[in-house]
Amino acid sequence: MVTRRVCCFLLLAGPVLPQSLRVLSEFQRVDPFGDVVPVDRTPQPREILSPGVARNAFASFHVVVTAPEREPFFVYVQTNPADVFQISLYKELYVKTENGWIPDALEPVKLPAFDTLPYLPLPIPGQNTVSYWMDIWVPAETTVQRVRLEVLLKIGRGWIEYPMEVRVMPAVAPTVQERQVAFPPATARAAAAVDGPFRNFLCNEREKGQEERLTVRRLIHRNAVQDLALARAAQGQDLRAELMRRSGVSDKKRWCQSPAAATPGTEWFLRVRDAIYQKSGPAPD
Repeated sequence: MVTRRVCCFLLLAGPVLPQSLRVLSEFQRVDPFGDVVPVDRTPQPREILSPGVARNAFASFHVVVTAPEREPFFVYVQTNPADVFQISLYKELYVKTENGWIPDALEPVKLPAFDTLPYLPLPIPGQNTVSYWMDIWVPAETTVQRVRLEVLLKIGRGWIEYPMEVRVMPAVAPTVQERQVAFPPATARAAAAVDGPFRNFLCNEREKGQEERLTVRRLIHRNAVQDLALARAAQGQDLRAELMRRSGVSDKKRWCQSPAAATPGTEWFLRVRDAIYQKSGPAPD
């Protein structure tokens, strides 16, 4: 057991300390200086304290570490009960754009993840923050329960802990095969990766193109595909009207023509996901 832990709940509205640990939704990408990238900012970001997760599905979050230069640190994730989930961690690599640095490509790392700044393969002047993508796989046979999940940061002599109570929901997502499609550019808001699957769900419009790189955008898209497959299989319920309401879409025809212009906010799909999980029981055999 880890001792001498310091709990640290740092919201986006608060100051970023010389060393800090944050967990944000998948739609809140953070630049190498500790700020949410401008296109993803929202006045009231979702606090990641007790997220609900479906079974036979992924849940994903950004783990954001701010640390002094040349101060070694490591990130670890543990659960109680142990071994309930399969947890993978990816380092988010930044791409320089006309809108600033944006995390995009993903590089698998082993837990615990040891790191230090600057990131020598691609040093960024003034960088004080490293962002990771935490992928949580919830097996189909997982018991409906609450699981304590702790993200731990060891830096210097101290520990920083971000505890979460993960709620395993009754919903069991159908097994879906990931299709390679063309994703929006990294400069688009993170939620743009959801537009294709949601348009397919509401408008019956098939996505086109192909992109195979492992990126933040690709895994956001994967998560949306699994959630909407669950919505289709929801015990014969037609959830379209409810999901439109949760998403803020009032004009289906307009949204189908231009989703980015009609969908408000950067975390709108979190409300859609909440509705799907709440209204979906186990998938029929």
